[in-house]
Amino acid sequence: MGYLLRRNLPVAPVVTRNEYLRVVDRAFDSLSRQRRGAAYEDALKDLVASRPVRAARGFASLLARRPGDPTLHRMLGISYFHAGKTRLAARHFEIALKLLARATTPGCSLLRSLRIEFEASVVRLALVAAYQQLGHRAGLIRCLVAQNQPLAWEMYTRPGA
Repeated sequence: MGYLLRRNLPVAPVVTRNEYLRVVDRAFDSLSRQRRGAAYEDALKDLVASRPVRAARGFASLLARRPGDPTLHRMLGISYFHAGKTRLAARHFEIALKLLARATTPGCSLLRSLRIEFEASVVRLALVAAYQQLGHRAGLIRCLVAQNQPLAWEMYTRPGA
């Protein structure tokens, strides 16, 4: 970790470009390599094989055991979306975003915050598709604007600002 010295700003630790890129790479890789068990893999295979109703049943049973898992809500939403149940899909995408927002804590690691941001971006894009199909213009605009508003990162504000 490096340090940034500027006028008008207190000395504060910052992440160097190389450190940031390494963490981004690890966060992105970790999203695609998460091990979630055989039932998750089976539901994922059903989704890939264009069996969204069967996939939704699998993800729903997993979600019954782990209702606070935003990834399961996202995957169930994707399954519902492909099964033509757009309202249910949007509902699960919204729940996933709320859970991701709650997962952020002050002082969480850069890696954790990036994982949360990546997951939230994927959920928002899926929610945009659902809102578009539902004709929910206000929700669509809210999601598109939110893509530029991080969930996990506290932005630095000058004292007295």
